[in-house]
Amino acid sequence: MTKNPELYSPPPASQGVQGFNSTQLNPLSSILSPMEPPHINHHSARTSSSGTASPSLSGPTYQTGPQNTLFEKEGVSYGTTRYSAIFSENQASFGPAIGTVAEESSLRATFVSPKGPGVDMSNSQRELAIVTLLDFPTFRTCEILTKNIESFHDIWISPVMIRQCLNQLWTDYGHCLGNDRSRASVLELADELIENAKSSLPLSTQPGERENNWVNWFGGPRLRWEMIGILFTWAGMAFKHQQDWDPIFDLPEQEGRNRNTSAEKMRVGAKACLQLCEDFSEINEVIVVLMKNFAKLHSQIISDESDRLRMHFGATGSAIVTSGLHRQSFSRQVTPLSQHRARLATSFFHLDKCDSLFLGRPPILDQRYCHIPQPLDLSEEDLYSGPERLAAAVQRLDSDGWNTEKQIHSVTCLRAVSLLSPIREEILRLSLSANIQYTKPQIDALVVQLDQITNSYPEHIRYRSLEQTPSGGVQTRPPHEIYLITRIQLDVLQCAFLLQRLLVSRGLSNGQELFNVAQEMISVVLSLWSDREQLRVYNFSFDWIILSYGIPCAGILCLELLRASNLAPPMPATEAMPIPTPVQLSRSEVVQTLTMFIAFLSWIRPTDNNVQLCGKFKKVVKRIIDTAIDAPRPTYTGQQRTPLPAQRLSETPQPMLHDSIQHAPLHSAEPQNGMDYMNDFDPAMIAMDDLDWLNTVDWTQGDWLELSQQNYIG
Repeated sequence: MTKNPELYSPPPASQGVQGFNSTQLNPLSSILSPMEPPHINHHSARTSSSGTASPSLSGPTYQTGPQNTLFEKEGVSYGTTRYSAIFSENQASFGPAIGTVAEESSLRATFVSPKGPGVDMSNSQRELAIVTLLDFPTFRTCEILTKNIESFHDIWISPVMIRQCLNQLWTDYGHCLGNDRSRASVLELADELIENAKSSLPLSTQPGERENNWVNWFGGPRLRWEMIGILFTWAGMAFKHQQDWDPIFDLPEQEGRNRNTSAEKMRVGAKACLQLCEDFSEINEVIVVLMKNFAKLHSQIISDESDRLRMHFGATGSAIVTSGLHRQSFSRQVTPLSQHRARLATSFFHLDKCDSLFLGRPPILDQRYCHIPQPLDLSEEDLYSGPERLAAAVQRLDSDGWNTEKQIHSVTCLRAVSLLSPIREEILRLSLSANIQYTKPQIDALVVQLDQITNSYPEHIRYRSLEQTPSGGVQTRPPHEIYLITRIQLDVLQCAFLLQRLLVSRGLSNGQELFNVAQEMISVVLSLWSDREQLRVYNFSFDWIILSYGIPCAGILCLELLRASNLAPPMPATEAMPIPTPVQLSRSEVVQTLTMFIAFLSWIRPTDNNVQLCGKFKKVVKRIIDTAIDAPRPTYTGQQRTPLPAQRLSETPQPMLHDSIQHAPLHSAEPQNGMDYMNDFDPAMIAMDDLDWLNTVDWTQGDWLELSQQNYIG
């Protein structure tokens, strides 16, 4: 296969690492670089740990003092356009002048509030701090919520870090936040948090301290508003993970709230912490976690279609870039901090592409500007339990960085789906770029590349349907493995689905392969519903899975069912396909699949955030099935399948030609002779309000959804 140069950009030779070599199957070689075992020492190519500038290839070297961050943040690469680039690039030449000013700036940053010397928080801000801490969940609530923390499988919500910080919080400040908490009691904690917030996040006082003593990033005596906010967001998401009937909502401190209203209260607390952080803090990786988790919590409360969520996500993307997470320096040393940062950046790069595909909008991050080390397949316990255990765990990994114990961690899933990011990015480029032309061989090459990626997955994370399981169709895997492997498979199938959509939208395919992928993908979605009791702790994500993966596939099945029933225009003729071959399908099988999908849509709970969108789709799919089964079926004349003259095809822009046929009203089909087409339809059965809405969606081109109804918290 000829590699697309925009997708494959091998790392420099200096990045080749013994033990974790990039392979030709790794499409993220230009984005996610392999990491090294921790016993190998490596220093930045620009400045060594001793502060001595690396020798220049074209001139003499100069000794400098300790590296300072007067003009740029430590570890962040800015390029030559930055306003202070001349000073930061020539620190050796400017010598003591920069060093002296940097030391003075460091002292001011440590002891002086950004509001100015001697300026304390205003009364309104202090009141906000007190009210926020009064709303912090009780010890009993935290104990209950942590029981299911392992079901998060989200590297932004670290179970080890959450537990560690909660333990420290209740040990050090339990007397402030106890059941008898009051304004006076929480004021003590508020004052300490305010004082900690006056200084920047500590870097390190001793070599390796920040890298290995990860607790000092966020907790203990350095507890900050950022971490209190993260705990609020964790609690809010944990409430959403509970069942509606869970006894936690009967506790007196919940005051009759349900999943949604409990999560909303935690969201308000997290928002207050963000506001308190803005009064003091610079952008660091801890506040990035808070911003991202706040956006996710908000998405679990209101409809995922809301534009407000895009604003939150965009702000998080800006914070990712500001903090330098998008372009991390290469290091051979594996530390908790380096892996934590690699996980955050890898996850956001992946989520950025997912969000862009969901909405049909350009992504925030571009691989051309990113250098993100690929995280290793390490459990949190191995990562955060000391350097000896970490070193031993790294040595047990295979040459590609996967664990060899066949364990499926949260980062295992992240690594698998992140390998798909270049495919997603290329889909976005071809789909959203203005006036771009592409060919079938280009898409076919991406399909081959997708197959190569999935074939590179370790055997233990590959998907098997019930029919493929060796125990007669009975799932023997634990629930978390079923869920994570299914999510990986859905991401793989989504890429295949979108690649076929690109072909169909340009008239390069008759849609048979698109239909086949859609049928397979919706069967995987329905498998989660079939296992809903075994996967009860993951029910909270089902409405999102329906929206992101199920609905586009159901749309294709609906469209082809109507075409097979002669109730929708056939695939339009194009220059590549003068006479498109109709998609071959079993109408009975499609109806059965869509009927099960309706049952899944009906199962979505009133407290799920996308319940209104799912309800809308349930009515639409049901009307389509009713119409396909019960309605008279007109036939199309041969004239509609007559190949268009080549001259006319060349003069008519293909998207316009496609849209003119694809968006034709369903009732405008030419009837059979002697049949009063419109009079024979029952208006009550057709429910044209729903079918007209369907006509606004072009299932083979453009946005997946064109809905405006949003589910806001009252």
